[in-house]
Amino acid sequence: MPAPVSAPPPPTLLIEHCAVLDAAAPWGRQLSRHIVIEGTRIRRITGERPPGDFDRVIDGRHFLAIPGLVNAHTHSLENFARATDERLPLEPWLVHTIWALDVFSERDYYLAAMVGVIEMLLSGTTAVIDHLGLTPGAGLGHLGAAMAAYRDSGIRAGVAPLIRQSGFDVEDGQARGHGTADTVLSQGAARRTDAEYGALLEGFFRAWHNAEGGRLRCWTGPSGVQWATLDFLHQCLDLARRHGGGLHMHLMESRVQDHVIRQKYGRTAVALLAGEKLLGPDVSLPHSVWVTDRDVRRLADAGAVPVHNPAANLRLGSGLSPIRKMLAAGLTPGLGADGAKSSDHQNMFGHLHLAALIHNLTFKEPDAWIASREAVRMATEGGAAALLLPGRLGRLAEGYLADLTLLDLRSPSLTPFNDAFHHLAFTELGRSVHTVIIDGRVVVEAGQILTFDAPAILEEVREATRDRMHRRPFPPEWQDARDRFLRYQQDIVHHTTFAADPELPGC
Repeated sequence: MPAPVSAPPPPTLLIEHCAVLDAAAPWGRQLSRHIVIEGTRIRRITGERPPGDFDRVIDGRHFLAIPGLVNAHTHSLENFARATDERLPLEPWLVHTIWALDVFSERDYYLAAMVGVIEMLLSGTTAVIDHLGLTPGAGLGHLGAAMAAYRDSGIRAGVAPLIRQSGFDVEDGQARGHGTADTVLSQGAARRTDAEYGALLEGFFRAWHNAEGGRLRCWTGPSGVQWATLDFLHQCLDLARRHGGGLHMHLMESRVQDHVIRQKYGRTAVALLAGEKLLGPDVSLPHSVWVTDRDVRRLADAGAVPVHNPAANLRLGSGLSPIRKMLAAGLTPGLGADGAKSSDHQNMFGHLHLAALIHNLTFKEPDAWIASREAVRMATEGGAAALLLPGRLGRLAEGYLADLTLLDLRSPSLTPFNDAFHHLAFTELGRSVHTVIIDGRVVVEAGQILTFDAPAILEEVREATRDRMHRRPFPPEWQDARDRFLRYQQDIVHHTTFAADPELPGC
């Protein structure tokens, strides 16, 4: 009987003499540390150079090692339509967006994902959750094309196919006399049955969940409480849990959405989800803007993961998520760019900067402002929780996944090198990124992507978008739809008041 063949040892990587981000250390960093990476994990972080040989050694004397940033919510298809609108609240903005992103081939799905990956990798982001839109006719091949982009690039990714299964906002706008159901948007919406959506999601999970050694994972992604029946939300969460995945869903991004759910169910969306047992640590909730104090406690009790999207919420005038109240309740929100059509870019340092600043105007007391350490934690450990990887990702610690970024301390934004967390939140814009490591593999070095030909991808994108829908004149029938949804949104904003928590006690 032949002797069993032993597997080769995993590759080893040593980063020597680097500074390491550490919230407990003076100035937020330890100096002259040695990071040992074995396979996909951080094996040791030590002050003495470990003995022995390594497959590769990186001289870290001029680098600060930080956990890779996590973009906990985006929409990759929007990368094709960035910089195409302005001065639109969410509801009319959605009309323009649905028109602009009408037809996508499988190759388009691949390219749109890759554009975002290029921007993220070069600015130190190592993981992303893509709430991936389903354009007309899109199927498993289109979803697979986006997953193939994430596979080829080396980034860590979770993908949640975005499904708008109902339209309670359209119904409410119609009832209020704005004719929102009498538009090309609503009349042309050919939605699939719940069974068809379920079959698509089943095939998606079976094909891609935990691919590439767990680097790629699948979520279910109903678009929002106002765009799905309760039965469908239960179907999505049950399917995700059966496969060991999670549910990723917009939560109360705008005042219109809050109004619609209160009108339909007589309670807030979070109270509804809690009562239906549709919350948990495997549920991540981008935006979470229009939530009450009791809602925050409900989210904390369930261990759900809100995701802060400051740029998009400012761009669309939606409001500010109550981040300080969430932190006080024991939640650690994730941080997301949102799609490039509403947030303009996928550089997480820019969104980290906003998250650390915009809440200062909410509180008169500076002690309530978001601290740089809290903002960085949202962009790292909060994102890890959204990815269902708490305790395994988001920190530089022994046993954690080896997703990290090396920042060049010789860059202007890090000179002079003072408090590391202050630099990350207030002065760094991604220009200091030198090396990016994901799953123990170097994917960016000296500011160059190693895993694929980024210039060739960008050239192909320029050609593929030369005559896209958004480059054409906006048709009158779509203009009419946008105007009706704007009038509806303005009606709610100007003429509706809200009780703090309208549901009966105990609900």
